[in-house]
Parts: sequence; C-alpha cells; structure tokens
Amino acid sequence: MKMVTCLMMVVGLAFTSIAEADGLFHKIEARNGVLFFEDGREVNLFGFNFQPCVSFEHGSRMHNQGVLMPLKVKDLKQVTDESFDQIQRLGAELIRIHLTPADFTDAHGNLNETAWLDMLDYTLAEASNRGLYIYLTFLNHLINDGTQFPYNRTSFAAAYEREEWMVEPEAVAATKNCIRQLLNRRNPYNGLLYKDHRALAVVEPVNEPAYVWFEKWQESHEGGTREQFEAWSYKNTLDYINGLVELFRAEGLTQPVVWNCGWTRLITKNRSAFRAIADSNVDAVSFCLYPGQADLKTPFWENPEELSERNYLPYIQQCFDDEDGLGWLRSDAFSGKAKLVYEYETFCNQSGYLYPAMAKFFRSVGAQMATQWTYGLAASAEYLGGSHVLNLKTTPRKAASFMVAKQAFQTLSRLEPYTTPAEDRDAFGSFALSASSGFCRGLKDRTLVYSGWNKGEVAGEGVPPETIIGVGNSPYVDYAGSGLYFIEPSENGALRVSILPDIEWLRPHWKECHTGDQVVKLIEDVSHPFKLKLPGMDAPRWIYRKEGYRWQLVASPKESIQFEAMPGEYLIEKEQLIIERKVLEEGWGN
Repeated sequence: MKMVTCLMMVVGLAFTSIAEADGLFHKIEARNGVLFFEDGREVNLFGFNFQPCVSFEHGSRMHNQGVLMPLKVKDLKQVTDESFDQIQRLGAELIRIHLTPADFTDAHGNLNETAWLDMLDYTLAEASNRGLYIYLTFLNHLINDGTQFPYNRTSFAAAYEREEWMVEPEAVAATKNCIRQLLNRRNPYNGLLYKDHRALAVVEPVNEPAYVWFEKWQESHEGGTREQFEAWSYKNTLDYINGLVELFRAEGLTQPVVWNCGWTRLITKNRSAFRAIADSNVDAVSFCLYPGQADLKTPFWENPEELSERNYLPYIQQCFDDEDGLGWLRSDAFSGKAKLVYEYETFCNQSGYLYPAMAKFFRSVGAQMATQWTYGLAASAEYLGGSHVLNLKTTPRKAASFMVAKQAFQTLSRLEPYTTPAEDRDAFGSFALSASSGFCRGLKDRTLVYSGWNKGEVAGEGVPPETIIGVGNSPYVDYAGSGLYFIEPSENGALRVSILPDIEWLRPHWKECHTGDQVVKLIEDVSHPFKLKLPGMDAPRWIYRKEGYRWQLVASPKESIQFEAMPGEYLIEKEQLIIERKVLEEGWGN
C-alpha cells in the first residue's frame, strides 16, 4: 500500500510539473500568412539551432577534439543543461532541432532505441520545462565519421540520396513512418507524446530538401521536354508536400507546417518546385541567410578566410531588392505563407555589427521566428573554429550582437522595407550599427546592449538604462576586459554585476580546427579596473564579490563606483550588509 501511495505521489508530481510547463506556452496558428498566438498576439520568437541530440554535433565538434570521450550520455545531458543555461542567458525563446533519423531509425523508418533518441527525449522535455518553444524539423542527414555512437548507415535517411527523398516511393513511405512514430512516441522524461508537447511551436518535414534537376530527370525520361519536366516537378513537389501536411493533420497536430525553401537564389533552378510550394497547403516557408558564404571557394570548409572586416550591408540590401535573391518572399505568390528563418550566421566572421542588420532584414520580409546556426555547446566551445562559431563566453562580441539582434527583431514591424542611410552603417529607432567599427548597440525596455562603443561617442539623451549588457568601454562603464558583463537591478535598489572571463584567440577563429588543439582560451585569473558611471550612482555604495555562497566585501564606500574586477558575480549595495556591520562592530573573526 505504501508503494502504491508513493507511486501515486511521484506521478502526481510529474503531472504537476507538466501542467506548470504547459502554462508557459500559447498555441500558435497561421491565418492569412501570419502566425498568431492563441491570445491574438503576433508570434515573434528568436533563438538558436540547438543540437546536443544529433550525432553530428558530437562527431564533428567533440569526438575529434577529444571532448566528452569516452562519450557517456549522462555527461552529454550535463553539457546540455549548461548550454541551455547559456542560451537562456542570451535571451533565447526558441530552439530548432533538425533531426538526423539515421541516428535512430532503420531502413523502413522504424524507431530504434539509441543514445541519440534518448538525448532527443531529454532535450525536448528540458526545453519544455524551461519555457522554450521548439521548432522541430524531422528529416535531415549530416555525415560524420566520428562519435562512439555512429548513425545507422542502413537507415533510409542515409541510404537514399537527398534528391531521392521526395521521389523514391520507399523513401517517402519510410519518411512518413518515421514522422508518425516520432509524433506518437511517449517521452519518458515527462510522459507526453511528442505531438502533445505544448512547447512544439511549428513542424517542418525536411531540412533543405533537394529537387531533381531537368538533366537528371531526362536520364529516366528520354526525349522528355523542359515543359514536361516542369509539369512533373510541380506535381511531384505539390503531392509530396500536401501528403506530409495531411499526415500531420491526421495525427491531430494544429501547429503550422513549414516548408524549407533553403538559401538565397535557390529559386532560380527550381521555379516549378517553388510554384508548387506557393500553391501547397503548408502554412509557412523558411529560408536561411549566410553573408560571406559565397565569397569562399567550395568546399568552404577547405577554403576558409577571415571575413570579419568585410562590409555585408550591401549584400543584405541586394537580398531584399533581388526577386531571385530573397525578394520572392515578398511576392504575391507567397503572401499567404508565414515566414521563418531556419538558419542564419555571419560566415567566418567575428564582427559585432551584422546580426542586428540581418534581424532588420528578416522583419522586412515578414519573418516571425529566427534561429541562429548553431550554438556552440559548453563542452566544445573553446575548441571550435571555422565558419560557424558562437558561444556566450568564447565569442563575447557576437553574443552581444545576438542580443541586440533580438531586441531589433522584436521592435521592428513586419514588412517594413529594408533600407540603410549609408552602405557601411545604419541607425533606426534606438539601434545603431557600423561595419567600419564592427560594433552595434540597441536599447529596448531600458535594457542597453552593445558589442562595442566608438571612442568619444556619447550616450543618447533620455532616461538612463536599468540594465546594461556589453563588451569594453561605454559612456556608462569603463572596463578593459574582453568578456561580456551584465549589470542588472536587484532587490532593494542594489545592482548585480556578472563579469565573464576574458578571451584569447590561440588560433584563427575562421579556420576549421579538428586537431584537438584549443582555439580560444577563457582567462579566469586576470583582473581589470571596473568603473560604473550610471547617473545617480554617486552616493556611497558597498561592493561585494560572491565566493561560494558568501558575499565578501571587496570595496568600501567611495565617491565613485570602481573596483578591481575578476570574472565572477558582484553585488553593489546602497547599504552595508547586516553581516558586514556585525563583523565590524563586534570584531568577529579577530
């Protein structure tokens, strides 16, 4: 009887947790090409591609670096938790996962219990618990030769070429079987079927689908004309997409279904397929943006270059203006489809200006969700180099730029035309960015974020910010360290200051590095003078540093707030803490 009672208590706690998590989410629906929450607000979500549950992430970014070796799922879950903490610190509201079914399926799309399926269960449940929406893409294949838990080479996702996924009947059937089984899988970490996770915001059948080209089609249709091919391509694409939409609806999903439209200018070689997408029953389309990728020789991972000093604002303007670039997103044909950004990144580029410029472009074409590709997980961030490098600690300027981009994305109106006052800089509302300086800044809801500040430039007029997040010096802060700092209001008029470690690039950030050598070093044991220059902060303040679970006094009251700062947590108090007064008055510890 006691065992039954205990079991009921555990089950009760589990369902209480699920109910609490469900309360963090609003259902999303598509109406006339716009995504709405159930309370009538337009959807606006910003976040990351987040891939701890994909074998490629370990195989390409950890295994060959000697990180998490031997691989234990428990350790990977710990890294997942730490990385979740970091992306939430950056303000993420949404994660995108594009699955590689070869990690957990057989040739017919049946699920196999593997470490990666367990990690998927865990990641979905943890995102739900944390209030993060999930953008789930079901079919992709990423090749990697590493990791102790390799993908199944006989899985349908690995056995068929990408161009065959939409054509070969066996591949289509296996895809549908895989999706159906995943939707009806009961997540052991929260007891929910995948399709019942309220965090599930949108579903996308395929990541970067490939279409059969005319020349390939002709090989099996001897004498076939271009006109016949266009008709076939249109019908095959339309039938495939609508068949998957029908599957999701038959399974009871009401979430918007998204079709992935790939990268800039993909439409030029696939016009019939894009006409089918526009005429299909999907609710939304997604696209990506990678300024700089076209500047590198192919394959780009073998021909990297440092692109941080280049100005990509004209390129973004061209993407807006060019119908075949990404201008088709604003066309009448696609006016009935909501818009999402499935991936974006600054290519081989550690400048701090480009993310908010991209966010402005995303809103100009109507995007309501955007996810960066891809967040560098906590375990491997110090070993990452190449085209895609972003992490809260190891890339502080880009991290600040991401936060400014989120502010811009959530401030700008949908479909406001993209323009800039000059080719190398932009200013709109309370935002500014400069390609020549590599900096950006933004102010929203009294939170000021900056990736740097031009020397001599003064702060804008008006009420001073309540929260400051930045790198280096500004009109409000003097700090010579290279790590991010967060200055945030706390209880009773206090301020909490979090200072992240300095960084030192040991190897070029833009070069692919799979040698196991460290690329960037986090420096924890160096201090720099820190001075806070917020108006109204000239009254006496006591400054404490957190050591374990204690706050230790590090600076007595002075006319200005300044102290020698090392990475860590600080508290700036209006009044001396009671415990400190007792120590002084009673001589404790003497």
